[in-house]
Amino acid sequence: MILGIDIGGANTKITKIEGDNYEIHHIYFPMWKKKDELEDLLKNYNNNVDYIALVMTAELADCYKTKKEGVEDIINKVENVFNCPIYVFDVNGNFLISEEAKKRYLDVSASNWNATAKFVSEFVKDSCILVDMGSTTTDIIPIKNKKILAKKTDLDRLMNNQLVYVGTLRTPVSFLANKVEFRGKLTNLSSEYFAITADISLILNKITEDDYTCDTPDNNGKDFESCLTRLARVLCADREMIKDDEIIDFANKLYNKLLNLIKENVDTIAKRYNLNDVVITGLGEEILKDALNGYNIISIKELYGKGVSLAMPSFAVAKLLQKQLNE
Repeated sequence: MILGIDIGGANTKITKIEGDNYEIHHIYFPMWKKKDELEDLLKNYNNNVDYIALVMTAELADCYKTKKEGVEDIINKVENVFNCPIYVFDVNGNFLISEEAKKRYLDVSASNWNATAKFVSEFVKDSCILVDMGSTTTDIIPIKNKKILAKKTDLDRLMNNQLVYVGTLRTPVSFLANKVEFRGKLTNLSSEYFAITADISLILNKITEDDYTCDTPDNNGKDFESCLTRLARVLCADREMIKDDEIIDFANKLYNKLLNLIKENVDTIAKRYNLNDVVITGLGEEILKDALNGYNIISIKELYGKGVSLAMPSFAVAKLLQKQLNE
């Protein structure tokens, strides 16, 4: 059995693959609070494992001073749990053994998007824009004739419209706008950590309550009413001061800001590389469908199911290792 593991800052995703059968696990696991519990989490999946295929983004979490420290710690913890060969996927599309990965720590930092892109290029569409919207970020990856044309580091991808630090759940809504029209006036917004994109996503029925897997800003509920309460605070108000339909209208205005942010970056990539086919994946697939109307959209959720879409890098890296071992 191959175990594909994607250790992110907020979520750990695990895919078990045996032949054509697979099983997906998606765990909310904030590494900045729980990194010392990672081994205990992974021990739950240490049963008849023959190979590990590993990707990560958690090395960027602020529990680590440097990416080098993060990569080494994560790989060491995986090594402590699994007594089998461990292959770490790098940003060049190669599998490295764990010791080599520790030496080339920048090559394996934030490499999960590349695993998804390589899988898409080989199994889904050889020329397209891969758009992966997760809980925290949105990757926008140009692929042409199976060649992944994205920059290699998160910094370079931020600089080239290939990474937008906005997600379905964890983005503070103040990131989307500092002013919104409210009651006919252009109104300043609070930049306090009162509400997140998960609140907007749930209010507008883009996610379910079960999809709201991260912590809430006020540590209260994840239901529709609680989301309305949090969003009202962004206007320094409460639900006695603002009607519910006004809050929903406010949510729609913020949501349109989110859609425009995604679309303008995808449009830039589409024009730069002359691409119109878009493969979408991640928790934000429904948001991406709204943002990218007019593109030829291919949905990973429709092809492989919601579980794969939510945990795509772990699934992709496991399938890629399976293919390499079979060659």
